[in-house]
Amino acid sequence: MNRIIGSSIIVLIVIGLIVFGGVYTQRYLDRTADQLAAQVEKIIEAAEQEKWQESREAYLSFSENWDNVRKNWAMFIDHLEIDNIEMKLTRGRSYIEAKDADNACAEFADAIMLLEHIPERERLTLYNIF
Repeated sequence: MNRIIGSSIIVLIVIGLIVFGGVYTQRYLDRTADQLAAQVEKIIEAAEQEKWQESREAYLSFSENWDNVRKNWAMFIDHLEIDNIEMKLTRGRSYIEAKDADNACAEFADAIMLLEHIPERERLTLYNIF
């Protein structure tokens, strides 16, 4: 009888840790995606106003934050998603260097969509399960 109770407690603790880890991971993805999207918005605003130096500085600030977040996200999400974001960011940076506001804004807007899509894709829902 004591073995059954002990085993049940261990199973409940493991399930609790899994649930806690899932909730923590989802909150982390939501929080960092929102922060990154807000930083990319600043890059877009500067590019739309053709403030190229401000746009470059905003990109460098974003890039430092992205490097840290990317390493953590790699543990939780598909690397293809990260590669797609990297591709959009690289193109956007190139357009900033070329002083092409329209294309830079388009690439960074795509990057925002991908950033915001990741937490939704990783969320545990019936749609994602089936």
